[in-house]
Amino acid sequence: MSVNIEDVKKLDLVEFLASLGFTPERKNEREAWYLSPLRSEKTASFKVDRQKNRWYDFGEAVGGTIIDFGMAFYKCDIPTFLSKFDHELSFHGQLGLHHATPAQASHEEPKIHIRAERPITAPALIDYLDRRGIPLELANRFCREVVYRLGKKDYYAIGFKNDKGGFELRNALIKLSNSPKGITLIPEDSRELRVFEGCFDFLSFKVLEEQFGLPTSSCLILNSVAFLRESLPVIRQYSSVTLYLDHDPAGRRATEQVIQEHPAARDGSDFYKGVKDLNEWFVSVYPKLSDAQQLARELQRKFPGDDNSTELRNPGRRIR
Repeated sequence: MSVNIEDVKKLDLVEFLASLGFTPERKNEREAWYLSPLRSEKTASFKVDRQKNRWYDFGEAVGGTIIDFGMAFYKCDIPTFLSKFDHELSFHGQLGLHHATPAQASHEEPKIHIRAERPITAPALIDYLDRRGIPLELANRFCREVVYRLGKKDYYAIGFKNDKGGFELRNALIKLSNSPKGITLIPEDSRELRVFEGCFDFLSFKVLEEQFGLPTSSCLILNSVAFLRESLPVIRQYSSVTLYLDHDPAGRRATEQVIQEHPAARDGSDFYKGVKDLNEWFVSVYPKLSDAQQLARELQRKFPGDDNSTELRNPGRRIR
């Protein structure tokens, strides 16, 4: 299936948001209001005009068509966003490129039903992990291959479980979650807590931690900055907290909020300034660090507090 801009613009925005796991706080036949998918907030200020099939985020004073939303949500250009509709595994394609009008759109939100979970074996998912720089053995320790049903069809993705039993679902073309949604805490016998926004940032860190003998620490994965508020009681239990959140407005605000509310918290994201997140740095920059001593110095700088705790092991051994 090949689509163009006009095809995608005709997709119903409420259906599309539901496919990403977002449900409105309130809605009627004319409009739907959401907690913004683009940032963290407590009061719904993201509006979808169901008659015009357009959105507006009052908190950011931006809006537009589904194309504009897709570029903002995925942080990509138009061709990259359109390409997400051209793959048989694309969740968006599961909704079908029907040209629904608001009047025709169902009032029932699409539901994701988990059918099965198992070790990751699907070649497409293994290839996706490889492109994100994550070894299969490590991924299988923290993630599962999840079969989920939407409508009358089954699909599969990498599933990262939260503490409430729901899954963050990822493959090369989808980013969604099922209910219940929440944070994931991976505790260790450590007073140090590292906070990540998403599972691939966490997995990237685990590769570095194990490869270079960094001290073991507890890890908290927010799964969305929208869950920052509920995570604060957990964060306050640790005497040392380092944050590795995204370099976008929501991630910066979340980092500042934690630092303001917990004196032991610090921002550890400076080393990947210029890229979106830790995993992007890990995939694009890390493989270029060919000199072993340079790599050791970089790691000591990137994870403050570790350099005085232990000596890095095997700095000459490379990952991929």
